[in-house]
Amino acid sequence: MAVLRKGSLCALLGAVAAGCPGVPLRPDGSPAEEKCPEGARAAMEAFRLAPGDSVTMDVDATRTEAGPVVIYDGPIESRTWLNMMDLPGHTRLYGRVWTGGPRVVIRYYSARLPDGRVIPFCAVAADNGPGLPKSPGRPGAAAVPNSAAEVYITGQFR
Repeated sequence: MAVLRKGSLCALLGAVAAGCPGVPLRPDGSPAEEKCPEGARAAMEAFRLAPGDSVTMDVDATRTEAGPVVIYDGPIESRTWLNMMDLPGHTRLYGRVWTGGPRVVIRYYSARLPDGRVIPFCAVAADNGPGLPKSPGRPGAAAVPNSAAEVYITGQFR
């Protein structure tokens, strides 16, 4: 299984924190198609994860109370609740949020397992269709109706 070492972890988390500047936006403000991170497919297969598999998560790992939550463009850390195939519950997911389109888009590029290992990851947040429904807010932010959502494994970001 591909596991990131400390130097690779810093590089990957740095890319996520930088906001994935290389992802172009569509005219509606949502991100364009993008390939999964290098090694994500092999890492997820090691946990028996396949496109379409899903599990419930806290959208923002720092705000887990039930109800609406405001999220912002840029990096995000989410947390799974239960096991998803062989991926343990309470895994941290690291990704990027875009609030500019008709729905909030969250793409996950890496996951930190409860034992501390970090793997490349390829998943999206969704609720009753692609992305998360939102209430309009100020530019760069949106309120989503629930602090919990589903995270779906994908083979490519669309």
